[in-house]
Formats: sequence, structure tokens, C-alpha cells
Amino acid sequence: WLKHPFTQGTPSTSDYRTTTALLSIAAMDTSLTSDISPMHAAQQPMDAHTSVVLVVIALGVWALEHRRRAGDADGASSALGGFAGMLWRLLPELMALGAVAAYAGVRLSQGGHNNHAAPILAEDTSLWEGINNEWPILTTADSLLALQAMLRCVLLASAARWGKEADSSPLSGESVLFLALAAVLRLGLLMASPSDVYHLDGPLGGVGHLIFEVASVVMLAYLSFRTLKHGLFEKACLPACAVAVLCAALLSARNRLALATPEANCLDILFSLSELIECLAAVAFLARTIRCAEGTTLGSFSSFAHLLLPVQQLMPVYFMLTAWGSAPLEEVEALVGAGRPFELLQLAGVAQVGLYLLAGGLHLSLGTPAKQLEFLAPRLLEVEV
Repeated sequence: WLKHPFTQGTPSTSDYRTTTALLSIAAMDTSLTSDISPMHAAQQPMDAHTSVVLVVIALGVWALEHRRRAGDADGASSALGGFAGMLWRLLPELMALGAVAAYAGVRLSQGGHNNHAAPILAEDTSLWEGINNEWPILTTADSLLALQAMLRCVLLASAARWGKEADSSPLSGESVLFLALAAVLRLGLLMASPSDVYHLDGPLGGVGHLIFEVASVVMLAYLSFRTLKHGLFEKACLPACAVAVLCAALLSARNRLALATPEANCLDILFSLSELIECLAAVAFLARTIRCAEGTTLGSFSSFAHLLLPVQQLMPVYFMLTAWGSAPLEEVEALVGAGRPFELLQLAGVAQVGLYLLAGGLHLSLGTPAKQLEFLAPRLLEVEV
């Protein structure tokens, strides 16, 4: 913090006390969670999640304090103007989000099964009505995964539109390659699965969801081509990335669901593998944020990606935690093919959201708005002279 080029003045003892107190609370909560006996651990499955929330709050307070010390009234008004300009530059993305919300709203209001592509069997009518009662707005939990696919398409289309700015953002290099591999696995899973396995139910499922997944693969293929063409990845990291993918594959084979038939258990492995590779993409995204955030400007696309990615990944996390009729981190034995897949996938999903939130906090605290750079330029020039 003290080495940041835009820090002005010496932080007071109260500033340190505020941030340190919050971090101490988060650390204390984590230690208390680790001391819970096995008998009570099952009764408190969300303590670890509470610790993550406290750490994120502490980072947010630290970022706000850092921003307050780094500027004054003129800097605040300049930052406000930069925020308004950022919204104007992101107008196409905001319109795309509105279009996606309108499409989802219309489909959900129409109801139906698999986008009206397949009728509901008579023997499944009571089951379908029970699911609709549990999800009165989304109709089914599968709608969460469909909404994630829509948001992913908006983000990837934005990356393709911004070009060079996207290439210099954390959503490039290794993170794009991991996301592309996960998208290919996810599309292959849909193509190889029967209509009643790993295909989404509800108004947002069926062909509509498949179109969004195909669009994601196409756009990620384009972004991956740009990454490889311009050398936007660290060649020294490629062996480590290959080892990480191999470890994820072995972990998926040992921890898989049992949604497909025993003869087609490779489909269950593909599902686990695609989720774990998306977790690797979150790790790569955080690493690139740390590497390129210090002293850089808060670009429009980079800020949009840091805002949308946690929201996008929160949807599959909520699906994994609530869609099975069991408590979080509790295995559903009838749906377990091998190992402890529910715990693995739920923890991997929570880790993704935490990594993206941490990356967003670092992006906010270490970057500088473009408008604020104009305000600080004369002062920096005087120091240099």
C-alpha cells in the first residue's frame, strides 16, 4: 500500500485500525470454523462461506479508504465524470444485457418445457408441478445455468468488440484458453448426452440454450486465436497449465456424479472437468489481475469484466447449492458416481466467486480512472522536475 504511486500523505493510526480490525474478524471467524468439532461441522456448513464474505468486506473497506486518501474533491468529481464516460462507452453492453433480460423474461412468462421443444410426459406432470412450485419465478433450477450462458455470451461479445483493450485486460491469455477448453467440453457434453441427461429443463432450456453455448465456443475460439497470434500468454506457464488440466481430469474421474448411465459415465466426468477448468480460469484471471493492475487505468472493458464475472459465476454456485434438495456440502448418495462430487463442485464454485471478487477488489484499489490521471498529471510532473 505504501508503495502505491498515487498515495498522498501518511495514513493515520485510525485508518490502520479500521482495516486491521475487519481483517482480524475474518481471521478469527476462520479459526473458529476450523475448531468446530466434526459433530457440529455438519450443522454449520456455511461458516466457511461467512468467512469469505467477511474477507471480501474487509478488502472493500480497504479499497474505499485507499481511494479516499488518494484523492480530494476535484479528484472525486473527476472520478465521477470518468464513471459516467465509462457507462457511455459500455452502452452496447448495457443494451445487450437489457435484451438478454427481456428474452429471459418473455421465455419465463411463457413457461413450457425445454423451450416448448418436448412435451411433459403424463407420469411426470406431478413432479414438474412440484418443481415449478419450488421455483415460482425461474420455473426450474436449470434456468440459472441458462442465464449464466446468456451473460457469458454478452461478456465474450464485449471482449471481441474491445479488441486491444480486451487483450490487455485480465480476460486474456491463460484465462481465455481455460475458458475456451471448458466451453468446448460443455458443448461436447451437450452433443453427446441424451435429451434427458445434462440438457436443461424449463423455458430457457432446449435449442435456445444450445445456441448460446455454440455462440460462446465461437467467440472463445476467436479470442483464443488472438491470444495465440499475439502471444498474450506466458510461455513459461504452459507446462504448469497442462499439469493443472491433467490434475483436474484425474480429480474429475475420481469425483463424478451419476446422472448418466453407468455405460456413459464419461459424461459425468466431462461435467466435473468443465467446472474444474472454469475454476482454473478464475485462478488465471486473478493472477493476470495482480500482474497488470498496479498503476494501470480502469479501462471500460476491464471494469465490465470484473463486475460481470462474479455475477455470472454466482448462478451455477447457487444451482449446485440448492438444486438437489440437500444441505450445502452434503452428498446425495443416489446421485454419486464416485468420490465426493457435490462437495468438490460446490467448493470449486464458491472458490470461483471468491477469486473473481478478490480480483475485482484489487482492480478497484490498484487501478486509476482515466479522468483521474488527467487531474494527477500536473502534480506528477512537478515531482519529476
